[in-house]
Amino acid sequence: MRISQFFRVFFSILLIGFVSILTGCGGSNLNNPVSAVDTTTDEAETNSDIVELAQNQDANKPEQITDLDVTITVTQKTVRPGEETELTASVKGVRGTSVTLNWLNITKHGQLSNLNENAATWTAPDTLGGENAVVEVIQLVVTVISEVVSVDASGIDTDTQIVSETKTVLLTVRD
Repeated sequence: MRISQFFRVFFSILLIGFVSILTGCGGSNLNNPVSAVDTTTDEAETNSDIVELAQNQDANKPEQITDLDVTITVTQKTVRPGEETELTASVKGVRGTSVTLNWLNITKHGQLSNLNENAATWTAPDTLGGENAVVEVIQLVVTVISEVVSVDASGIDTDTQIVSETKTVLLTVRD
């Protein structure tokens, strides 16, 4: 009795499977939705639920950064021994994923302190070591990393651009 029930269930499932295959349930669609040819029909165009994304053919490549607009302001360019001066930097017009500013004390006559994202304090040396004047060279290295992902007719395009610029500030220490 149990074997006959098993065969009935087995044949029922097998019969349902054949009927599903013949009617197209569970089968695959041979139309590729990601093909280069537009496969929309008049029925799909009249449906208000379908939204077509406009593609801008003129925007093939993202705009490349050529020059950085870096401005450095200094409170005093000539100081006495032991005095401080404030340096502040700004970078304009850059759409970057990462903008890094590095302050460097090249001649190491004085000392940089209070370094933060866009400002620094420079303290002149206490003595000039017998010199009448000492010139300090401070450099600011600005690095911009820009990552752009764009979608066009040929697919997804990623672009990473790294631009760096160095600005030099001369500070004078006089007795």
